Amino acid sequence: MSGSIAMGALGGIRRYGRRRLGTSVLAMATVGAVVAGVMLSGGPVAEASGSASPYTVLTVAAASGTGVAVDETTNTIYATDYGLTPGGVSVIDGSTDTVVATVRVGPYPVGVAVDESTDTVYVANSTNIPPNTEQGTVSVIDGATNTVTDTIEVGITPEGVAVDETTDTIYVTNYVSGTVSVIDGATNTVTATVAVGTDPIGVAVDDNTDTIYVTNHESNTVSVIDGATNTVTATIAMGYVMEGVAVNENTDTIYATTGGHLYVIDGATNTVTATVGEGSAAQGVAVDRTTNTVYVTNYGSNTMSVIDGTSNTVTATVADCCRPNGVAVDENTGTIYTANCDKGCPPTVAVIITSTVTVSPTSGPAATAVTVSGRGFNPGETIKITYKTGLASPKQVTICTTTAASDTSYTCSGTIPLAATAGTNGAHKILAKGLTSGIKVHTTYTLT
Repeated sequence: MSGSIAMGALGGIRRYGRRRLGTSVLAMATVGAVVAGVMLSGGPVAEASGSASPYTVLTVAAASGTGVAVDETTNTIYATDYGLTPGGVSVIDGSTDTVVATVRVGPYPVGVAVDESTDTVYVANSTNIPPNTEQGTVSVIDGATNTVTDTIEVGITPEGVAVDETTDTIYVTNYVSGTVSVIDGATNTVTATVAVGTDPIGVAVDDNTDTIYVTNHESNTVSVIDGATNTVTATIAMGYVMEGVAVNENTDTIYATTGGHLYVIDGATNTVTATVGEGSAAQGVAVDRTTNTVYVTNYGSNTMSVIDGTSNTVTATVADCCRPNGVAVDENTGTIYTANCDKGCPPTVAVIITSTVTVSPTSGPAATAVTVSGRGFNPGETIKITYKTGLASPKQVTICTTTAASDTSYTCSGTIPLAATAGTNGAHKILAKGLTSGIKVHTTYTLT
């Protein structure tokens, strides 16, 4: 997705990631490839979720970094890797979940964002671990060729990066400088430098209002910048240690993480309207605007929280994210990606797939032949498809069983029960259940 969503993921890497670990992150590139008996490779590896939440987690051995972004147009994922010398970006094919290229950029790359309209990727290279006085850079990558076409000097220790595709403008937070660099995407030049709070880290853009939101790590605030004038128009007081930020442009809502909470901000009034509790050490945040769902990585509890953007409640907690930092979502497929790397964890990108089920046709009389399909179950597990009759007996009838493929997809065919056991006309649940994971998802078949 565009930088406003992909980059909201970035927060937290400073306090809980490189700052705390120091140069030990460089050793992460040599971590063994076997963890808990699961062999990691360039392709996806199934991991049992340990719960019945409707998500399946695969891992791709990709990057020892914190930033991740999605280009929905090309179905490509970009993950920063500061374990390489110099740093790099892992390029992942979203259709196969395999690393297809590694692009060498500047030292200590952290944030990454994509301009889908130009197929251009922007990477913030923080150069060194603070405190430092070295000027950082932004690498410009051509997404078609996976080559660096330009390097732009910005402030000291750049962290976050976001793209406004409407104005072809890139925004970069400079952690030590306490500023935001404004870059013209047409010329790759810095056109303005905006002073914000102390230790700015996360950044997100609302293309509809031409407004930029910046989380200030140490001053515990969110700076609101007018993109037309490059001036700070408001400063929102928040909680302790600000981290990531993301925007839902459809609802004019901003989400900012801090500690174990997610703050919900009304973009029209710049006021906090709700606080949502998640796991330990909330870090990155991303928004799926099509479903109004918010995803938050919890570094301390190795989980990702799934939040309903309408009710501001946690609807699911996904396990098996190892020290997750950045997070991005592909709104076309509903797949979530988290950048996982820290002490004791292998350098990976987690591919979190939402479990689904569909039935075709969706309506018809009893004894109709149907095909049931979906994705998001553990590869190799048996999936049982049942029809809920609404009768006292039998309460359900098995339509078919099948096995999930390596990409978590499945399909099987069967028939709706005969009239005697199909129940009354109307809506009936079609339930898909993973017999190993316990995952359950359902859809509706209308009996006519």
